Formats: sequence, C-alpha cells, structure tokens
Amino acid sequence: MKCVILAAGYGKRLGGNTQKVIHKLLGKPILLYLLETIRKLEFENIIIVVGYKKEEVFKELKDFDNIEYVEQPVLLGTGDAVKRTEKILKDYKGDILVLCGDTPFLREETLRKLCKIHQNEKSVCTILTAIVEDPTGYGRIKRDKNGKVIEIVEEVDATPEEKKIKEINGGVYVFNTSFLFPALSMIKKNPLKGEYFLTDVIKILSQNTHKISTYSTPTPQEILGINTVEDLKKAEEILKRSEKWMIA
Repeated sequence: MKCVILAAGYGKRLGGNTQKVIHKLLGKPILLYLLETIRKLEFENIIIVVGYKKEEVFKELKDFDNIEYVEQPVLLGTGDAVKRTEKILKDYKGDILVLCGDTPFLREETLRKLCKIHQNEKSVCTILTAIVEDPTGYGRIKRDKNGKVIEIVEEVDATPEEKKIKEINGGVYVFNTSFLFPALSMIKKNPLKGEYFLTDVIKILSQNTHKISTYSTPTPQEILGINTVEDLKKAEEILKRSEKWMIA
C-alpha cells in the first residue's frame, strides 16, 4: 500500500504567513506528528501533495527518505489535489491511504484498523468516521435505509435535516486506485466553494454499486484538523495533558 498526504493548503485562518502544515505545535511542525505515525506503518512510499510555500515543506522534510512530491500549483480543493498524484500512480493498481497533513493526532492503531477493514472486506473505498455530539463544520456520512454509505455531504451543501447527522467524515480514506481516478475525472467544481471535493467521489462510487466500508474511531479527538487559531490552541492543550501526545 502507498500513502498520499495532502499538504498544499494555504492556511488562511491560521494567518497564511507560514505553510499550513508547517505551523509549529509546541515547537514541532504539525506535519511531523503525522509523519512519525505514518512511518510506523511502513508504506511502500509516501507521496506528499505540496503547493503554497512548498519550499517550507521541503526544508522541514529534508532528512526524510522514501518521499515523493507532487505539486498542486493552483489550490482547487482536495479532489484536484489527489488527482495530481495520478501521474505517479498511473501504473499502480492497488490501494492508497489518503489523509491530510494537518491531523497530528491520528493513531497508528486507528490507521491499521482502517486498512485492515478495507482489505478484509475487499472494498473500493473505506472511510474513517466518528460519532460526535456537535458535527458542525464536518462532512456528514449519509447512509441509506440499509446502512450503506451513499455519500458524504459537506457542511456548505447540507440540508437542515442532513446537518443533524452525527456521524462525521474523518478525512482519512483508503481507495483502490483502479476505481478512484476514473471517479475523480467525473467530479464537478463545487459552485459555492469553487473547488473539487474529494468527498464527491463517494457518491459516484456508491451510484456505481462499488463497496464502501467505514471504521468509526472511538476517540473522535484524533481526527482534529488544525484549521484555525482556536484549533491550534485546542491541540496544544491536548498535547500538554496527553502522554507522548497520544489521546487518553
């Protein structure tokens, strides 16, 4: 299996002066927390999608081997970011783990379980989810009456009824590339955000009756992304009270 990390973001709500994933969290770049976990899983190789201030990412990771870089020159969303990796992965017919570089608390155990479920169930896509009391701001996992995932509805597109759904998208996926890239070529630019959402792939796969699985983490805090100054402060508090930055 290979791993794709999305790290092209501007980080506007964090000030935008430093590349988003290079922002320091208790003195260490956010991305390094994630990479230290990822390397324990011994992926065949790690592909990092870079964009805004990419040189800062290169500098921080200069001592890491087994990393390839793909550039997203214009920040057109997560769907476009993953599609950029196709030039590297065009001859690879297997599974990839896709996640965002601003999630420092993801646990090795969680990622292993996600990958295992994907492989055991022979799924085309497996999504990390969580059940939370306040799902505001997150994509909602929408299921049919039989419990099958039919789509992920982003906050900006959610109806009042869909906003009541408490199962949220953790932003971590395992995809089979044979199905992922054809689906990515079909997604449309979101009219409200002007971006291509990776989450739109789920609806396309579902409509084509491909198997989609999920794993719901019992520790929702681990999917916390660092998007705002408030998120950064919250993450610092979690680290300060957690041994070895693992969530109790």
